[in-house]
Amino acid sequence: MQYRVSSTPQELGQDAARTFVELYQQAVSERGVFTVALSGGSTPVHLYKALSQTRLDWSRVRFYFSDERTVPADHKDSNHKTAKDHFFDVVGIAPEHVFRMEGELDPQEAASRYAAVLPERLDLCYLGMGDDGHTASLFPDTEALHSSGRVVANFVPKLNTWRITFTFEEINRSRNIHILATGSNKKEVLLEVKNHSGKHPIEQVENPVWYVDGAIAELL
Repeated sequence: MQYRVSSTPQELGQDAARTFVELYQQAVSERGVFTVALSGGSTPVHLYKALSQTRLDWSRVRFYFSDERTVPADHKDSNHKTAKDHFFDVVGIAPEHVFRMEGELDPQEAASRYAAVLPERLDLCYLGMGDDGHTASLFPDTEALHSSGRVVANFVPKLNTWRITFTFEEINRSRNIHILATGSNKKEVLLEVKNHSGKHPIEQVENPVWYVDGAIAELL
C-alpha cells in the first residue's frame, strides 16, 4: 500500500491537487484529455479548494462520479452539487464536460445510462472511505460487492436507500486510484485494511494511493 501523509485535511487537499496536475499533464500529453471520477463525502472539498487555485486548461478535463445518492442534482446531499458549488462553478468548468449520475431517475436506469457514457478507461478515480470500510457506495453486506459490469444500482439496507455506484471492476480498471481519508474515526479501519483483514469492502480496491491526514496516520 502506498501512503501520502499530510498534517491536516487542508494540506492533504493540496498534496492531492499536486498529483492531479502531474497526472493531467501526462494524460493530456499522451491522449489529449484527462478523465477523472470524483467521489462523495466532505473530504474532497479540500481537494476542490486546492484545485480551484490551480491554473490548468480545464477544457482538457472530463469529470465523472464514482457514486451518487438517489437525489436530484440540486439536492444538498448530491455529490454533484458539492463538486459544482465548491469547484465547477468556481473555475468555470463547462457543463458539457461534467457527466453526472442522474440520481433522480430509477436507480437501475440511471446506472445503465451512466455506464454508457463512461470512457473506456478512466485516468484517475477518486474514492473515500467510510468508518465501516465502504468506498463509493459499495457498503458491507450489499449485493454490489459482487457485481460485474461498470455501474450498478445498490440497495443499502442500513440506510434504507438505493445508491448508484461504480463496481470494483470499474474502479480497478482506472489507470490511477486515489483514496482520500481523514478523521480519527477511521484509523482503526485503516489499520485493519493495512493488515489485510478481509473485513472491509475497500480492501477490494487494487493498488490505490492513500492520502491520509495526521488524525489517522499515527497507526500506519
